[in-house]
Amino acid sequence: MIMKTFVVEDEPHSLSRLKTLLSEVQEISIIGQADNGIQAVSEINKLRPELVFMDINLPGKNGFEVISALEYRPKIIFITAYQEYAIKAFEENAVDYLLKPISLERLQSAVNKVIQSNKTLEDNVIDIIKKYMNSEKYLTRFSIKLEDEILILNQQDVFYFKAEDKYVFLCTYDKEYYYDNTLKSLEEMLDPSVFLRIHKSYIVSISKIQRLKKWFLSEYSVELSDKAKSSLKVGRNFLPGLKDKLHF
Repeated sequence: MIMKTFVVEDEPHSLSRLKTLLSEVQEISIIGQADNGIQAVSEINKLRPELVFMDINLPGKNGFEVISALEYRPKIIFITAYQEYAIKAFEENAVDYLLKPISLERLQSAVNKVIQSNKTLEDNVIDIIKKYMNSEKYLTRFSIKLEDEILILNQQDVFYFKAEDKYVFLCTYDKEYYYDNTLKSLEEMLDPSVFLRIHKSYIVSISKIQRLKKWFLSEYSVELSDKAKSSLKVGRNFLPGLKDKLHF
């Protein structure tokens, strides 16, 4: 059985990676893709795929709003960076999901589950999942995929996130790890009392800021308390938020 499949993911690197993994799954055939919720509604209604891989955090419309706007109900596999609370909701309601970063083994398992099930997503299930996700809004643990294991880091282990080219890295006291997400999405999922966006390329843990340095006219940098004493530039547009958090 070959299922006509549609992919909705707004982050180019994640989309490319997912499509590469899906090319290894014999049971599906990709017939289209979208990088925002509005486009997804239009294309899915037009192409009528049997299976949709749907990121939850999308511009235009989120994944739940996309589903509500569809003219029919395809089978859905959610893609999410949310963790314990969302996963519990998915599992309790027989809805499958892929937690970033996605592995081929987990992807194949999700596809097999969909093929073997005759269930489609009902409105009450969407409401239950949304309730779980809103009840525990912020990420406090982070999954890092290594070669043959998943490393779980707690919120207090994170010093900052940085974006380089198309990639995001999670930085601890003395290490950095590739993290499959975008700073834009992370900014929405991190507790603003703990983390702060200080630059288009940086989100820092407020408690890890050791010094604030003025180095040119009204420009500043922060020095962190990690092993390297990392110095990160503060973007001019983000300076008011930093001043408010640090009370200077």
